[in-house]
Amino acid sequence: MVANLDYINSILRNNKLNVTEIRQQILDILLQPAMALTQKEMEELLTQRMNSVDRVTLYRNIKTLMQKKLIHQIIVGTNSVKYKLAGNHKTGNHPHFQCELCNRLVCMPHLQVQSEHLPEGFVMKSSSLIIEGVCASCNGKV
Repeated sequence: MVANLDYINSILRNNKLNVTEIRQQILDILLQPAMALTQKEMEELLTQRMNSVDRVTLYRNIKTLMQKKLIHQIIVGTNSVKYKLAGNHKTGNHPHFQCELCNRLVCMPHLQVQSEHLPEGFVMKSSSLIIEGVCASCNGKV
């Protein structure tokens, strides 16, 4: 059951995408506050909701949602990629804060890397910065 069905359907239609159950489910999962998931984590949650999810179909839908800038990818660590709802910032080229206790991942679009901060002659293609620490919710638990 998709909680935000009307909202999600309008997002898909406004971006000229067909409304499909898997797209509805992906966006519903990622609408949760600070939710960022790997493809495997997404597949596990979708399987609970839909009973069966084809891995290739999931991959293609993630790719489509990224091309439409509805979600963006975040590189965490050396070989882990997570996906997060893009919201008002349509690029993943901004820092993210990850809580060491609950793994909450929060976008920090106000901390953009500016081209003028690069060495002369350098051109930025993308950036990936994860700031690690303890979020406000977990701070009182430490």
